[in-house]
Amino acid sequence: MKFDKNKLSLKNKLSLFISFLFLLGFLLVAYGVHLNEPWIMDLDYYGNEIFRLDISRETTAMIFWVTQLGNITNLLYVALLIGALLLYNKEKRSFLWFGISMGITGGLTPLVLKQAFGRARPNDGIMTRVGYSFPSGHTMGTLALYGLVIILAAIYIKKAWLRYTVMISALAIILIIAWSRIHLGVHYLSDILGSILLGVSLLIVAWFVLMLMRFNGERERN
Repeated sequence: MKFDKNKLSLKNKLSLFISFLFLLGFLLVAYGVHLNEPWIMDLDYYGNEIFRLDISRETTAMIFWVTQLGNITNLLYVALLIGALLLYNKEKRSFLWFGISMGITGGLTPLVLKQAFGRARPNDGIMTRVGYSFPSGHTMGTLALYGLVIILAAIYIKKAWLRYTVMISALAIILIIAWSRIHLGVHYLSDILGSILLGVSLLIVAWFVLMLMRFNGERERN
């Protein structure tokens, strides 16, 4: 894959600007959560009205199962598989990038922020969880892993039908798990919104870093 330095520079500047906009969105939500602003309470109220669906016990049981895909253990299994595939294909730079990006976006960041905000979880859900609510660890972990999958698929999968199948499937997993956290009553809509805004911001930075790594690798080979 050949890299045009000028095009790469333009894309990187644009990507960082978009990342900054998402970060601003997160900071706005975080500010509202920290001060318990009325608009955050309204957002969460309407989020519950919209996303907590009145569905059968059987369907809810299935959602219980689906939301477990965002558990740290299941995310780790998938991450190890992807890491193994990258090493098998001798993509050491991408392997290193993937591990660091996953650790920061899906692990360290939500862990630190949960402790910093100390927001209590909803107490009226159909599922109970311990720990703090903002941001959603399930959402950020899932967004980190499957967002990185989308980036890797866009770069490495050559067959268009397979590339788009993987990317759409990864996006669907992200959205379903994010929704399930509200439906089950373990998170507020503002938790999920903040998680997505910050997660996307960090993923864009990760994409920026990967492009620079690949550009430098191409230049070294030439």
